[in-house]
Amino acid sequence: MNARRDLLIIGGGAAGLAAALYAARFKLNVACIAKEFGGTGNIAHQVDNWIGEPGIAGWDLMQKFIAHVKSYDVPLVTGEVSSVEKTREGFTVHLASGETYETKLLLFSNGMVHRKLGIEGEESFAGRGVHYCYTCDGPLYKGKTLAIVGGSDSAALGTIFLSQYASRVYTIFRKKEMTAEPISVEKVKTLKNVELIPGANVAAITGSAGHVTAVRLDTGRTLELDGIFVEIGHVPLNSLALQLGVATDEHGYIKVTRAQETNIAGVFAAGDITDATDLKQFITSAAEGSVAAQTAYYRLQRMVS
Repeated sequence: MNARRDLLIIGGGAAGLAAALYAARFKLNVACIAKEFGGTGNIAHQVDNWIGEPGIAGWDLMQKFIAHVKSYDVPLVTGEVSSVEKTREGFTVHLASGETYETKLLLFSNGMVHRKLGIEGEESFAGRGVHYCYTCDGPLYKGKTLAIVGGSDSAALGTIFLSQYASRVYTIFRKKEMTAEPISVEKVKTLKNVELIPGANVAAITGSAGHVTAVRLDTGRTLELDGIFVEIGHVPLNSLALQLGVATDEHGYIKVTRAQETNIAGVFAAGDITDATDLKQFITSAAEGSVAAQTAYYRLQRMVS
């Protein structure tokens, strides 16, 4: 069993790393556990709204976060948390490796995963034409025909990215207009190899010889293509928090106060996993993580006074 911490952070994206940095500066005994440090930020192709560093790659930005945290000698533990439990002194965190961590306070910043379409052919063709990371798999389809599903910021950015490789990109979304930032939508509309298909849903994915060959829309139209990228939002990774009875909203996001506190004393949450804001960005996640660390510090001060 490892030494008892003041604060243990589960999740190593922008929120968790910012929290670790601030906690270290508050002189807390802190550690951060994550399956992969940098989180979903690692796969962001280009970040144009991180103030002061426009155009930085997500991977590069996260490496700067990690290096900054390491400069304060914060233990960054690569591992998967299997369970958490409340104890008399605080909390116990169990890793799949068998390691155990004790902590006075706990912060969930483990983010989200991609939401799936839940349609025929999605699971059977996963990784064989159905993808959830356009920066990872998009370059494999040079000169091919692709579709991307979604109308949000990530879908717009994905369309722009894929258009650099594919000969044709269909962008399919449910509403009449894309809901992405106007500047991104304007860019998408200038791309000559992109066709926008509003007011439609993908009803089924079909293929042959073990690979996607077409998608069928609920409008009756069939698109022959080589791959489809799904960008329809995310699902919060709340299962660990639920083990402690942490309250969530109707969408599964952890409910937090302005100070990033949950309904369970000693448990905080920050970043994409919370209901704090609909703006799921690096800057908001980092801000929430910083606030959570400050709140944890003040709570510990009250515990010893």
